[in-house]
Amino acid sequence: RSEVREVEDRLEKRVPARFRQDAHHWLILHGRYVCMARKPDCPRCLIREWCEYKAKTRAA
Repeated sequence: RSEVREVEDRLEKRVPARFRQDAHHWLILHGRYVCMARKPDCPRCLIREWCEYKAKTRAA
């Protein structure tokens, strides 16, 4: 199994069916404005408790 498929399966278990159609768009926006590749804004992140990013920053 690919890592991408594993992530998709995990998200499907957490996201209620009624939100799945919009979840893709929300994740894109989350990546653009909160979880940016070079400087993630972890203290603002609403899903940080599930995040596995090892170098995540802590809320002040």
